[in-house]
Amino acid sequence: MLGKTCPHCKERVKKDAFVCRYCGRELEPNNEHKHNLYYPNWIFAGFAGLTAGAALALIFGYWKERRRWEEDITDYSAGEEFDNEEF
Repeated sequence: MLGKTCPHCKERVKKDAFVCRYCGRELEPNNEHKHNLYYPNWIFAGFAGLTAGAALALIFGYWKERRRWEEDITDYSAGEEFDNEEF
């Protein structure tokens, strides 16, 4: 059971409480609609995380492939083949 925080004394109380048991002040009624306002923020954060992860995966994959290409190019160097021939 999740609770809520008293805005006056900042203590945790039950989510259905009308009065804070610590300071005795009245609390606002529990509105479930308040939580729905934050729901799109979580969706946006999830998509932002997925986008950042995909971008990092593409960058890392490109970097890894680029290193492999550079290693392949050094294997095909023409320097040794032409050093032994006389013109």
